[in-house]
Amino acid sequence: MKYQAASSIIVRELDNKVFITKRSSDKELSPNEWETVGGKIEQGESPENCIKREVKEELNVEIESLEHFKDYTYNSMSFKVFIIKLNKEPVPNKKDFSDWGWFSREEVEMMDFALNCKERIIDYYNRH
Repeated sequence: MKYQAASSIIVRELDNKVFITKRSSDKELSPNEWETVGGKIEQGESPENCIKREVKEELNVEIESLEHFKDYTYNSMSFKVFIIKLNKEPVPNKKDFSDWGWFSREEVEMMDFALNCKERIIDYYNRH
């Protein structure tokens, strides 16, 4: 069975920027690369509950709204991607990330991302 994950595109409507995080240098997979917040869907967990859990664990914040955006396959992994709005400014866990912030489409296009995260964000910008 394929690895199944839920992933986010966290949006700030005020300036149409997305929130992304940079993986810390000690991560086994994709160290020092930018990514969207998400994670593996646990047995019996819905994709929606997975992304709510991951956002809470990694950013210490609740989701105000989420809508399914698109499904992606990358290598042997399947991602259910949601567009998310947060109820307040995120406070990422320093153990998981070396950097983070709100970025514009132009900034995203210049950055190095893990997996196909950049493709997902650009798809979002192309639709909005």
